[in-house]
Amino acid sequence: MLFGENNISVRLGVVFSTLASGLFVYLSAKMAWKNSRLAFNAVFIYLSMLMVFTIGTYNILDPIVTAFITMVIFFFQWGLTTKYFSHKLLAFMMMGVACGLGVLTKGFLVLVLPVLVCSVAAIYFKQFKEVFVFSFVSLFTAFVVCLPWAFVIASREPDFWNYFFWVEHIQRFMANNAQNKSPFWFYIPILLAAVLPWLGYLFGALRHAWQQKGLHIYFLLWFIVPFVFFSITKGKLLTYILPCIAPIAVLMAAYIEKILTEKNTLTIRLNALINTLIGAVIAGGIIASAYYPKLNVYQADESGKLWLAAGAFIFWLLVALLSFKQRFWYLAAVCTVAISLTVGHVIPSRIASNNTPQEVIAKYHHQLADKSVLLTNNVGLGTTLAWVLKRSDITMLHQTGELGYGLKYPDAANRFYSLKQLPDLLKNYHYKDVAVVVESSQRELLDALPGNPIIIREGNLVLAFYEG
Repeated sequence: MLFGENNISVRLGVVFSTLASGLFVYLSAKMAWKNSRLAFNAVFIYLSMLMVFTIGTYNILDPIVTAFITMVIFFFQWGLTTKYFSHKLLAFMMMGVACGLGVLTKGFLVLVLPVLVCSVAAIYFKQFKEVFVFSFVSLFTAFVVCLPWAFVIASREPDFWNYFFWVEHIQRFMANNAQNKSPFWFYIPILLAAVLPWLGYLFGALRHAWQQKGLHIYFLLWFIVPFVFFSITKGKLLTYILPCIAPIAVLMAAYIEKILTEKNTLTIRLNALINTLIGAVIAGGIIASAYYPKLNVYQADESGKLWLAAGAFIFWLLVALLSFKQRFWYLAAVCTVAISLTVGHVIPSRIASNNTPQEVIAKYHHQLADKSVLLTNNVGLGTTLAWVLKRSDITMLHQTGELGYGLKYPDAANRFYSLKQLPDLLKNYHYKDVAVVVESSQRELLDALPGNPIIIREGNLVLAFYEG
């Protein structure tokens, strides 16, 4: 590996994808209005939004998928607006390439969203017949991109397509037993937080887009249709709406261009006021929690983290105050800088051990690495154990999570144990060379641990060692 097995390496692809999304946000805005300042503001707003700024450097697939969807936004826009047959053909071919790569990344969702949005957009712009014909170019190109992988995976794992389509798509999003079930309104508060520190422009930008029509509606559709689609689905995760953020950034940039041209400071001050209140309330809450132990999420030895967190939001507050002036409206983007630079140092230990358990597992690397059996009931913990310890034999205990389908295979019979099977497993190993890593909230599991293991508690994690 070029950079080795480390956190930088696993995040490079995500960071590159986020920057690629920013590039296509710029190209889409520039193509729409032929205004370099507006296009620059669009990518500036996009990259500084809280959701993009945080998730865009986190090792998950959503930023990569978002990069391919922003490419589709640009290429379909090109296909709609160009008058040249060769350009239109190339645009729909590149759209197919982006869709194909998206399918290889995270499945058919990257086809579903473009089909929904492009169909509505084609009807609105009265180009349905033309889009329908050229869509076969995109579908064929996407098919060609996916075909080699589809054949290889089917030859090696004949059951893959059944799992990939029914479990990872239908059940995940629509079935009654869908993972991460949440109500219809789940994404509304997440959206409001996601667009910070530009929340003050959100509703004005949406209203302005509706009034202006034209390509404003194009970007509005790329926000509304996916947002409604994800809201309707039963399975929800906050990162799913990341593709909705790019068109919002473009619409905000167009709206801000109008504000700056008309020298309308009201909306600029509204955005500054929102950021000021957020900085003041959160900073005040963090400081106040130091004097009310029941409200304090930090432990007694973490006062440094508390004051660093308070300082980050005080910085947010001060920058927000500067952005009240029209000529400094862009300083709102700086609000999140201090948080992004300090977030790794201010997360309370009890939260870090649960959501980012890598440091805790690394701390007990020696005790865990020499165990014959490593058990956990959490898929996330299992992947972290595998990554830190460089092992591929992590065994699930009591719960299967997303691995339930694969654990039903005959060759995976020894990779899952119920609580009833645990005593026999421990007897086979004479109550030694076994370790269990679970969250402290798993009382049923912890109470059911037989024998007398050595229990170590680190924040929200519990490590149980059987040493014989």
